[in-house]
Amino acid sequence: MALLLGLFAALCWSIHDLAARRLAHNVGAFRLGIFTEVAGFIVVLPALIGTPVASFADWVGVAILGITYGAAIAGLFKAFAMAPVSVVGPFTAGYPALIVIWGMVGGLIPTWTEIISISAILSGAVIVGRSGHHNGGMNVVQKGKVPELMFWILLADFCFAAAIIMGQKLGPVFGDMRTAGLLRVPAAIVLIPFALMDNGAKGKITANIWRVVLGMGMLDIAALTGINAMGAMPYKELGAMGISAYGAIAVPLAMVWLKEKVSRGEWSGIALITAGIAGLGSQIG
Repeated sequence: MALLLGLFAALCWSIHDLAARRLAHNVGAFRLGIFTEVAGFIVVLPALIGTPVASFADWVGVAILGITYGAAIAGLFKAFAMAPVSVVGPFTAGYPALIVIWGMVGGLIPTWTEIISISAILSGAVIVGRSGHHNGGMNVVQKGKVPELMFWILLADFCFAAAIIMGQKLGPVFGDMRTAGLLRVPAAIVLIPFALMDNGAKGKITANIWRVVLGMGMLDIAALTGINAMGAMPYKELGAMGISAYGAIAVPLAMVWLKEKVSRGEWSGIALITAGIAGLGSQIG
């Protein structure tokens, strides 16, 4: 069940990030992040009416969670403003490995099959990210901007991993969906300085864009609710590796919807990710 929830989150975030890639360059990455967090808060607002009484420490935890998630969104959306899904998707799909490492610190002992499966997933993500066409993949990144791109990608990776770990701890306190909703407020606030300092595109927000952003907020809430629910399940760290299927899902979708080209190397990486997910499923299913 944990693995299925990870795969569900991967599907939601794949569609969510296709929209982010399409909009971030024109709307502005950080502005889009703010709008998406606000949209997610609006979607889940009815569920927040019954938020239980919690300790001050728990509310501080929500604030830290939101700040961390806001930084992750800043990194992800800025990366999408600089590079295609075929680059950003696979590289940001590797952060569940950090969750597994954290689980190992807490006593998780993976089997050799699980280790090989995780290695296959991460290797496949790297292969997909590095195997683009001569007029695609890393080749479309503006010259000299690759180090900056990798900074934003790594920021997203580390902050998403930390946010998932914290969110799973707060889920039993506030509820899985409420936790996904409550973090929106501090996340939106932390994105404001990024938006104010951004000298990039700040296109007009039309009604159609607002509808897309609302859909992005719904997908993000759904994915996070599932991930938070995973926190109460056995093998939650290994189940989180299902999120890494995101790279294998997002790239073909980008090929269809965004007309991005997918090379044979990228397909081989996708196959490796799929094999790794199947390997984990055989262990924790």
